[in-house]
Amino acid sequence: MSPCCSKRPSVSLTKPRAGVGRKPGAAARHRWLQVMSRKVAHNALWNVGGQLVSLGVGLVALPILLHALGAARLGVFTLALGLIGFSGLFDLGLSRALTQTVSSSLGQGRSRAQVAALVWRVIGLLAGFGVLWLVALWWAAPFLVDRLFSLSGEMARETLFGLRALALSIPFALAATGAMGTLEGLQQFRLLSLWRMPMSLLQFGLPVIVALIRPDIGWVIAALAATRVAWMALWLTQLQRLLPREPGVTSSRADLRHALHFGGWLSVSNLIGPLMVYADRFYLASLFPPATVAYYTVPFDTAFRATSLPQTAMNALFPALAETQSRPEASTRLLALAIRAVVVLVLPAVLVVAVFAHPLLALWLNASFAGPAAPVLQLLLIGIFLNSAAHLPYALLQAYGRSDLTAKLHLLELPVFAVLLVAGVHWFGITGAALAWTLRVALDAALLYGTAWWLQQPLRATLARGAGLLCFATTILLFAIYVLHGMAQIALMLLVIIYAAATFFRVLLVVFRKSANS
Repeated sequence: MSPCCSKRPSVSLTKPRAGVGRKPGAAARHRWLQVMSRKVAHNALWNVGGQLVSLGVGLVALPILLHALGAARLGVFTLALGLIGFSGLFDLGLSRALTQTVSSSLGQGRSRAQVAALVWRVIGLLAGFGVLWLVALWWAAPFLVDRLFSLSGEMARETLFGLRALALSIPFALAATGAMGTLEGLQQFRLLSLWRMPMSLLQFGLPVIVALIRPDIGWVIAALAATRVAWMALWLTQLQRLLPREPGVTSSRADLRHALHFGGWLSVSNLIGPLMVYADRFYLASLFPPATVAYYTVPFDTAFRATSLPQTAMNALFPALAETQSRPEASTRLLALAIRAVVVLVLPAVLVVAVFAHPLLALWLNASFAGPAAPVLQLLLIGIFLNSAAHLPYALLQAYGRSDLTAKLHLLELPVFAVLLVAGVHWFGITGAALAWTLRVALDAALLYGTAWWLQQPLRATLARGAGLLCFATTILLFAIYVLHGMAQIALMLLVIIYAAATFFRVLLVVFRKSANS
């Protein structure tokens, strides 16, 4: 697919005005870059704040669920969360297509009425697709319980009820993802985060309440499914307020074709991406009992949520990159800031959790759980750090309309991951699954940075520096976990934290001074 959107001219957001010591055009570009950088940072902070609340709620809820349900039923609950993670597959890439289309269309000065007509038409399609997925999951639920999860007796009956309740929520969940994708395209990240906080409480709080009253995993999953209906009602109400559909205005077939084409390639990534993220747990569930699978899924879900903050920040960067695709200097500045931010913010957090993995898990859950889960968590944290940095070229390629390239890379990685997973589990058990996932993520990061470097010549220097910084940071992480011990390990960790804090506050000082001067 050619980057059709990147060839359209963009409308300038500011009127050029002469500045001291600069040509009028240069001064206007400089002011525009400052405004855009602050806007992205503001949106990213709101996004990260909402994600932190969701993470905190999950950290509190999981020990309660473990106590109320036991390890086996908690393992089934995390598998249900994995199915929810496949929502990117169910929407066929259309929610992300709405983000890209809305941001680029409004950046080019398109009519809001035409954009609204397209958005509501696509959301209707998403709800229709949801009905088809409902029927498919309802029909496949007995197979999943019997063959994939290998459950029997009361546990099988409870899980079957829960999966079918989850199936009923799919149309509502897909309509909600379409609305959220549109709100991200409108860069309404403050609104999204403010409402995501109470909804996160509902998403985990309702299953916890049900588990305490009735420790039946079927009803607990049904409570989780009910929260998807509340999500849909909330986001559609907000979208109707901000982007109402006007009577008599229709979307063009060309716009719909573009959204479907972009979403079509993206659906390949949305099929293979979650498959490579969650297939390991389903493969483990076919070989081991749920209590053993929980030693893998609980640290994975916790670490993935904790370090999904960069992905949350990238959701703010994505529409900005789509809006600035015709301004290489703006994209270069945004990308350079994002690369430094990921390393400075994520590396210290990952390093601390990896070094103290066993005592943290023992404190959070219990010592018997921490024993087998700590090595898994350490390996996964390395992969999650690499995955955090890989979100940058991934967002860049898709913002420039090249969802076909990310899809083709995922197609290339899938058989490699399958071989690594089977071999790793055969030789090392659940720890081998963590190793396979981390190696696949390392390959993904290398391919994404290489593809972005090949495609975007104006950004090559920035991407090369980012890849070098990523390699250096990963080496530090490996040394801290597997080579150093005792005081040397703690000293390296403290040095990284001090450097990251100094860099962070220096950037804040620069931003503050520029804001004051403006």
